Amino acid sequence: MRSLLISAFFLFIFNCSTDQSLTPEQVDKQTYDAFFAKEYKTTIQLGNEALQQGTDFYFLRYRLGVSYYELKNYEAAIPHFEKAKELQDSDPVLLEYLYYSYVFTNRNSSASLLAETFSDELKAKINYKAPLFESVSVEVGLLSNPKFDSNKKLGTNSYARGTFYSDVTFGNIVITNAFSPKLKLYNNLSYVANTSNEIIQGLKNDVLTAKNNYFQWNIVGSYCTNNWTISAGFGLYNSSYYSYTLPPPFMPNGRITSTKQTSTNYSGSASISKRFKYIEPNISFSYANLLDYSNFTTEASATYYPFGNINFYGNTKVGLVSANSENNTIFTQLLGVKLSEKIWIEGFGAIGNHQNYISDNGLSVFNTPDKINWYAGSNLNVFLKNFDISLGYGLQEREASYLSGANPISTKTVNYTYNYNLLKTKITWKF
Repeated sequence: MRSLLISAFFLFIFNCSTDQSLTPEQVDKQTYDAFFAKEYKTTIQLGNEALQQGTDFYFLRYRLGVSYYELKNYEAAIPHFEKAKELQDSDPVLLEYLYYSYVFTNRNSSASLLAETFSDELKAKINYKAPLFESVSVEVGLLSNPKFDSNKKLGTNSYARGTFYSDVTFGNIVITNAFSPKLKLYNNLSYVANTSNEIIQGLKNDVLTAKNNYFQWNIVGSYCTNNWTISAGFGLYNSSYYSYTLPPPFMPNGRITSTKQTSTNYSGSASISKRFKYIEPNISFSYANLLDYSNFTTEASATYYPFGNINFYGNTKVGLVSANSENNTIFTQLLGVKLSEKIWIEGFGAIGNHQNYISDNGLSVFNTPDKINWYAGSNLNVFLKNFDISLGYGLQEREASYLSGANPISTKTVNYTYNYNLLKTKITWKF
């Protein structure tokens, strides 16, 4: 009640003065009283009214910035801190407020550029470092197919043949180099191992199991200037798998031969984004020769911070993949929310045929033997001083087919779907 009465008093005094322009001294007194009474909403209202009347000075901007900051609307605080810095750039308290406002709105390049100008004492206070190796992250995961035994049944026809995939393991290493606050380089190395089971029913009822390996290397460079980010990436992909040659039809005693195949493919991509007050739209283009034919991906996305901070954020993507005379559209959604001082949880999901879909300048590539129709899941992220930990779970639906018929020369294609459970852990060391 006392707080409401103080706010009402300040506003009453100010409204009584709106018939005539207030002097800078009157604005200074009223905003000073409201600010030091921690009436931040009142300070904001009084300050914005004064700005509309043409009154502007350092302490007014400082009080407005801190008021928005204390209400955790760091995005709204930034222009006032920036204006105050133009008027007086030697106040270390102001500079620290502006630095953390950049950090808490995910404007990391702006924060680093600002920190480069700090004194050694202020750099030490905020624990600012500018190492060449900014971070190294390691991620490992497992895709398990709990219904593999039931999925691999080929029905009751006399003849059937199909390739079925059981568990998949993977690992990623990402090294981030910061050559300057504006220029960064990302190196990504990935390894995937899956087990394929070639099942042939009606000849020898054989199950031919093979271990397949997949390697991926991506390099992405990004340059930030004036809230614009321009990125370009290159990817190299090497995969191995086995193909099988069956004996002529109706020769059950013939020999099945296997041949190990290898394939090397590449991709190139470019993107551009612009950070506005609460939203950062992005558009990217990628080309690849995955599966040895041309693939084009166009992706439009937007990352948004509706409350002016990273306590709640989202990312929405729409991708269009043109490959092998087919066009596939993919919709992806992510939402994140802060649970405590160091813990965030994210929920994500996507729908659409992901086969050969390239995202994030090639850092995410869906170069899978079977179609991915949709996936969904969540991440639990813990941010500590020198390292971050992420635990993730997801569910993924894939689509495949097999041949079935009365004999090897009289078959039809049977489509089916199966699910993968995803478990993953990621640790990032920050230098």
